[in-house]
Amino acid sequence: MTAPTITKRGVFYVELISTDALRQYMKYRGYSVKGLADRIKVSKATIGHLHSGGRRTVGPEIAKSIEKALDAPIGSLFLPKVSTAASSTYQRGRRAA
Repeated sequence: MTAPTITKRGVFYVELISTDALRQYMKYRGYSVKGLADRIKVSKATIGHLHSGGRRTVGPEIAKSIEKALDAPIGSLFLPKVSTAASSTYQRGRRAA
């Protein structure tokens, strides 16, 4: 799984715009949760949680792979986000490890 990217401004990740849009693209392209997960080489749980709405964020590489596999225009399913609060928490946790 691709982790969020840490930048000087914060943690960069992407957020799913719409669970319904993801489901519609998957249905239109003939992908099951397992089929899409296998295609882009991520866990079935990652796609399953996005599909069910239990998760809304992933790393940028996973989002790019999902949009490419579904032949969806770039940026049609995911929006970039930067979290400055998560950055300091994440970085503190990494330093302590």
